[in-house]
Amino acid sequence: MQLAVPGMEGGQLTEEATIRRGPRNARYTTVPNHVFEDTKLSMEARWLLGYLLSKPDGWIVRLSDIRKKGGCGRDKARAMVAELVDERYAEREEARKDGKFNGLSLVIYDEPRAQEVSAEGADVEGENTTVASLPQTEKPATVKPATVNPPLVKTEDLATPESSIERDAREAEDPKKIEAEGWALLKNWPGFDGMPKEPAMAIWRTQSPEDRAAMRRRFLPWLELLRRQKKSHIPAPSTFMRERLWEAVPDPAEAPAPPAVAPPFGKLFGARRMALLLAGPGALPRPSAFIAGLIAAGGEAGERERLAHQATHGWPEVNRMHDSAAVRRGVTIAPVDEPAAAAVALMEAVSVGSGLWDAWKVEHERRGWPWLPDPGALQWVQFPAGGPDGLGVFEMALRGETKANEGNHDDAGRPEAAE
Repeated sequence: MQLAVPGMEGGQLTEEATIRRGPRNARYTTVPNHVFEDTKLSMEARWLLGYLLSKPDGWIVRLSDIRKKGGCGRDKARAMVAELVDERYAEREEARKDGKFNGLSLVIYDEPRAQEVSAEGADVEGENTTVASLPQTEKPATVKPATVNPPLVKTEDLATPESSIERDAREAEDPKKIEAEGWALLKNWPGFDGMPKEPAMAIWRTQSPEDRAAMRRRFLPWLELLRRQKKSHIPAPSTFMRERLWEAVPDPAEAPAPPAVAPPFGKLFGARRMALLLAGPGALPRPSAFIAGLIAAGGEAGERERLAHQATHGWPEVNRMHDSAAVRRGVTIAPVDEPAAAAVALMEAVSVGSGLWDAWKVEHERRGWPWLPDPGALQWVQFPAGGPDGLGVFEMALRGETKANEGNHDDAGRPEAAE
C-alpha cells in the first residue's frame, strides 16, 4: 500500500492523504476492519491480533516469533497476548488427555467473545500451550461465535500470558532490591574495572524478574563455560543481557545463591578474613638463604623473621582481599565460602587508631597474621566482638556451635581444660 501525499510543505505531512493500492498477489488475507479499529486494544495488540489472524489454521505460533516479528522483548510479547485475553479476542482453554490436564490452549477469535463466556482455566499454567486461529469471514459475524473448539496446534515456547496478579507482583518489586542485585552482579565484572556500569544497569532495570533471576543463577556457570573454552575476551555486561548470553548454559537444577560482594573493611569482609586467618597458613615457599639462616638461628630475631615470612606468604587469599581493600573495592565471596551468619553477626566496629585497634594489631603480629592495609578516611573497621580475647566465641560461631555449649568455655572464649 502506498500513500500519495499532496501538499508536502516544508517537509511537514498535511492531514490529507490518498491510498493507492499496489497489485494483488497470492500472499494476502482478509481480516475484519474492526480488528484494526478497536481502540480498546493498544496499537501493539492490534498488530498482534492482525498478525495471528493472517496465519492459516495449523500455524505454529511461538513467543520467540512474536518477539522477533514485533521487535519487542518477552514481557511486551506476553503483555500483548494478555491484552487479547483481557479484551476477549483470545481465550485460554484446558487441553486434556485421557481425562488429565495436558496444558493450556490459547484460541484466537476475529471478534471479541460475548461477555458471559468465561476463560475457564485462565489461572492454570502448564508446559504445553497451544494456539489456533478461527477461520476469518468476509464480513464480521454479528452474533455470538460458535462454541465449537477449532483445531489446536502444539507449540514449544509460547508462555502463558501473565495474569493481573503476576503483573501486580512484578510492579510491586522493591526498586532498592533490584538496584542492589544489579550492582552486586555488575560492579566486579571481570575485565571491566573502571568501565561505566550505568548503561548495563539501565538494561538490568528493564528485565523481567524471571530474567534477572536467571542471569544471577547462570552467571558463574557462564563464566566457567568461557574459561573452559579458553576465551580471552569476556563480553560486556550490556551484551550479556541484551543478547541473552546466559542462555548458553543450562539452568542449574538447584539454583545456587549469587555470590556475595563484601565491601572492604565491612562485617562480611572482616568475618571472611578472620575465618581464613584462623584456619592457619598454607604451604610456605622456601625463604632466601639469608632469611633461612636467621630463622634457623632462633632467638627473637629469628622468630620475628619466621612470623614475617608467614604473614607475607601464608594466606594468599587474605592478601588478595587486602589488595582489593587498598583500592576500596569489595571482594566476591562464593556462597560455599560465606562465614556462618552467627559469626558475621558477632562482628563489631572498631575505631581506627583506638586502643582496641592497637590490640588487634599486636595480636596479628603475635600470630604472624598479615595486617590490614591503610583504611584511609574510614573511621571504623569490623573485627570480632570482644577484642582478641573474644576469638574463641567467634570460632564457635564459625563452626555452628550453639550457645548451649558456651558453658564449656572460659570468660575469654577459650575451651576449658578437662579435669
